[in-house]
Amino acid sequence: QPVAIKIKTMEFSNYQQEAKKTIQDYIKGKEANTMVPFLGLIGEAGSVITELKKNLRDGNAYTNYKNKLKEELGDVLWYISTIATQNGLDLDEIATNNLAKIKDRFDLEHSDNFIIYDADYPQEEQFPREFEVLFDVINEGGKEKVRVINNATKEQLGDDITDNSHQDDGYRFHDIFHFGYVAYLGWSPVVRKLMGIKRKSDGTMDEVEDGARAAITEELISLYIYSYGSDHQLFKYSSSVDTEVLKTVQKLVSGIEVKNCTQKQWETAIINSYKVYDELRVNKGGRVLVSIKNRKLIYLGKS
Repeated sequence: QPVAIKIKTMEFSNYQQEAKKTIQDYIKGKEANTMVPFLGLIGEAGSVITELKKNLRDGNAYTNYKNKLKEELGDVLWYISTIATQNGLDLDEIATNNLAKIKDRFDLEHSDNFIIYDADYPQEEQFPREFEVLFDVINEGGKEKVRVINNATKEQLGDDITDNSHQDDGYRFHDIFHFGYVAYLGWSPVVRKLMGIKRKSDGTMDEVEDGARAAITEELISLYIYSYGSDHQLFKYSSSVDTEVLKTVQKLVSGIEVKNCTQKQWETAIINSYKVYDELRVNKGGRVLVSIKNRKLIYLGKS
């Protein structure tokens, strides 16, 4: 009978220390010692897939699936631990950093990351917590333009917008993206300028966070995402954004206040803004509710 070895539940750091004691030296020497764990990881990953194949093939008849899967995943963990040890990396730190990365990308409960950036400023320098804007389509000289109006004040926000393109690509509705950033991120230096609510009571905030450079960064992000979205039917049938795109956006805003926003927050803002953008294009304008209070951007219709 095989001898049962009882090992207490352990943390990654303890596991790594115990696993380190079982690392082997190979005949081929130093190069083999560092390469074999990488090759072993590939092999064990294949074994995990083999277990999946057996389970799909045999169904309920394969009664040992979970036990074998647990064993193969354990082998994968050993190779990961060994690679970390040989490269001076801490398995606890790897796991902690990975969890933070995954939560940033996929965690739906991101209320702690939603910051009201203007909460401590005078009311006249704050975004209205809920307001309605009208995207009014006008024809001028045979060219279609979009006029954005604050429905509460009836004031026009900025100039009439065309596509500024040789093609009719609908970019004239792109201000909806900025309002999406307001709703889902509580941020938009572009909309602050349009609505005349820059934080002028604080000279540094007015210059840095609400100034031209921040606004240009926001416009760049909108154009970058639009360029990416053009190859993906402008997110019409999408519920996600490529992680590399979101990482690039985070890099672009790394020096300004919105750097605290997670990839999931950006993804939510982008996907939902493009849903409203599509409704504006199809219906040739309409009313939109921008709600920081409820973190929503809602198309209300034409009337």
